[in-house]
Amino acid sequence: MVNIYDTANQMGSELKETQQYTELKAAYDALKADEAAYSCFKELQTLQEEMQQKQMKGEITEEDFKKLQEAGAKAKDFETLQQLMLKEQALSMLMDEVSQIIFQPVQELYKD
Repeated sequence: MVNIYDTANQMGSELKETQQYTELKAAYDALKADEAAYSCFKELQTLQEEMQQKQMKGEITEEDFKKLQEAGAKAKDFETLQQLMLKEQALSMLMDEVSQIIFQPVQELYKD
């Protein structure tokens, strides 16, 4: 019997060797070296987490959206932060492709 968790752990290790991951890591290291950009990044992360919590409780206000929009606009001023977002997007695309491959047997199962 196959241990799918071993396969998943192997994939996790191999992910670190992909171009998308190494470029994301380099972009994150560059972001951390830019104090102002990193501060903006952390602020944006905090706001996003707060929004998710409020959304789950159904407590999002217009003011919350305004804060998040302002932080997003501020983030556009930092090239290192923009590069990080591009690299995140590239890694996300890779993960989507892998996910499609993993779920292909289930999709095939329901085709009849």
